[in-house]
Amino acid sequence: MPKENIYHNVPPLSQEALFSRRKKLAKNVVLLAVKYIVMVALAVFLLFPYVFMVSKSLMGMVDINAAKPMLFPKSGVYFSNYKVFLDYWPYFRNSLVVVAINGVFIPLTGFMAAYPFARREFKGKKIMFAVMMSTIMLPGAVVMVPTYVMFNALGLVDNLASQWVTAFFGGGAMNIFLMIQFMRALPKDFDNAALIDGANMVQIFFKIMFPMCFNVMVFIGISTIIGRWSDFQGPLIYLRTLSKMTIAVAFYKQFSASGASSNFTNVRMAMAVCMTVLPMILFLAFQKQMIGGVKIGGIKG
Repeated sequence: MPKENIYHNVPPLSQEALFSRRKKLAKNVVLLAVKYIVMVALAVFLLFPYVFMVSKSLMGMVDINAAKPMLFPKSGVYFSNYKVFLDYWPYFRNSLVVVAINGVFIPLTGFMAAYPFARREFKGKKIMFAVMMSTIMLPGAVVMVPTYVMFNALGLVDNLASQWVTAFFGGGAMNIFLMIQFMRALPKDFDNAALIDGANMVQIFFKIMFPMCFNVMVFIGISTIIGRWSDFQGPLIYLRTLSKMTIAVAFYKQFSASGASSNFTNVRMAMAVCMTVLPMILFLAFQKQMIGGVKIGGIKG
């Protein structure tokens, strides 16, 4: 038997309904087209400085000093400009040491400091939390001089350790607060289930909470690395010997100062491109954590 047509009772659309549906569809298409045009224009606007920097880094002296500015090289591409990376490798190494220590220990010690505030009860907890959070209201300029005096008394001035010693103390109240809020959103059923199974506090800390907080630790770690990599003020204040400086300050001291070397714009652009490689790689590798931020999970079902 032939199948019954299930649409035989559906009345055909009127001309007005068809016109209204086509008008709505055309409006949606126009809005989508405008949205994509705006997004493409914005992307071009934001990417143009980076494309300009890369293009300048590949130019020779003839193109870079031409009377009329040009966007792309005309007399040839000069990858030899990137030899400046090898010349400044000792300072890149100093920066890598700084960002590696900060990127690992700031989220780790911040997690250790946040755990008792979020999951445990102890005497004076509210007072300690209030004192910690009150440090956020202190401007950086206010604590700059006392911090310098303290570092000087500890022998940390003109010492690369001045750039990573604070990583062993949580890395600041904001990082600790972010982890506290993340842990508070996790149901305590995880802790209770682990206690019933015979786990102690140390096991809960490392085997239960640590894996669950891994995303927020990665987020804080990557943000710390990107921030420390481009930090200029800290190394400028505490580091004096050229061999101990990070790449940002060393390049400024040796190459970006006024003088004959300031004419080599192509080499300076090549160095700037080299400095963007690490943040770009980290962002591309961890863009889910960086864009999505901190995602709070819980018990399903």
